[in-house]
Amino acid sequence: MTGLRTDIDMSPHLRRVAFKAKQDKRVKFTSLAHLLTVDFLKENFKKLNPHGAPGPDGVTMEAFGSDLDAEIDGVWRDLRAGRYRASPVRRVYIPKANGKRRPLGVPTVRDRTVQRAVGELLGTVYEPYFKEFSYGFRPGRSTHDALESLRMIVNRTPIGWVVEADIASYFDTVNHRWLMKFLQHRIADRTLLRLVAKWLKAGVMENGVIGYSDEGTPQGGPLSPLLANIYLHYVLDLWFDHRFKPSVAGSCALVRYADDFVVCFEHRHEAERFRQELEARFDEFGLRLSEEKTRLIEFGTRSSQNGKVGPTEEPRSFDFLGFTHYMRERGTKAKGVFRVARKPRRKSRTKFLDEVKTWLDRNRHLSVWSQAQVLGRKLRGYYAYFGLRYCLPALRHIRQHVGRLWIMALRRRSQRHHLWWNVVYRQPWFNSLPEPKLRA
Repeated sequence: MTGLRTDIDMSPHLRRVAFKAKQDKRVKFTSLAHLLTVDFLKENFKKLNPHGAPGPDGVTMEAFGSDLDAEIDGVWRDLRAGRYRASPVRRVYIPKANGKRRPLGVPTVRDRTVQRAVGELLGTVYEPYFKEFSYGFRPGRSTHDALESLRMIVNRTPIGWVVEADIASYFDTVNHRWLMKFLQHRIADRTLLRLVAKWLKAGVMENGVIGYSDEGTPQGGPLSPLLANIYLHYVLDLWFDHRFKPSVAGSCALVRYADDFVVCFEHRHEAERFRQELEARFDEFGLRLSEEKTRLIEFGTRSSQNGKVGPTEEPRSFDFLGFTHYMRERGTKAKGVFRVARKPRRKSRTKFLDEVKTWLDRNRHLSVWSQAQVLGRKLRGYYAYFGLRYCLPALRHIRQHVGRLWIMALRRRSQRHHLWWNVVYRQPWFNSLPEPKLRA
């Protein structure tokens, strides 16, 4: 989950839990549920997305918050008396860039509130236990931190091969039995464990029909990302760090953001062995690699493909966290010295432009200055994420395409338009689109 607090703004009780978790990574926490107080639940409700969709009961965030004291008091009483019941999540689908749909599960606001509070407790316990190379859904860590770590690994260690891995339908295949066993390594509070088990078994409502499964943590709930992170911590991170990495003769490093990860190697045979052993490891815990998306790439400062022109037998780039990574010669003064570079992946650019076009089609009636404000915000958001070194040409390309889509939408307002390019380029509203800016 996102938004977990740092030590500075923790309550004294939660700070003691964090201190104990850091001091002894083998300790089991037997008493945490008493921290689910009325004030703690209220605080976590206020940190939920205020525009979140209603769950299967139809109760909105606004309706729940309009009588917050009574609602939270009722939740707290049910928790204290052991009467709390988890509701099924409402199944919704969002389109993916490849034309497929990603399933999401929307819990009730009541469940969302308790899930976020429980996630705060579990995250406080597990945060000191997670590995340094894990970046997803952790406080003070971001996708850019993961990207920077990958850049440093490739540039500063003898890397020649990269395994680009993809877990097939990860959030839908997490095994409940194994997940509960993993939680019991650190959590001995039966109340908290029962709550997690209730959410896992609550089922999914789709078209009025409730379905149940012993697998999956539906994306959409505040707790699901943390549970998925804990699962991969035991299945992948600990196995790689304590069992596989010590058996490798050359350099190797893992960078993981949630279920998206890449592994760098110095030698090809060790990269191939990793994939084989990883498939066996995943199979043991009910996971599998996507055959079409998991690849072995000759890549890095030791790659024999660096500097070659034209098609080669091996792929020379890979995608990670929205960027395409490739090797680039450092410059004319450092001939033959290659470093990793990044640019927005094609699917990321296409998805952004498709969203801009859809918005323009739906809001063609707005004034040009109103449209300029929204398009400016969209572009600044795109620059904020993709504004890394070497990405400036791609960002300029995006701005150019947004401008073209904008004018095409405005021309469809009337067959007698006067929006010719020699006229448009002189318009202040058109030139108000922000210029690309790289991150500091």
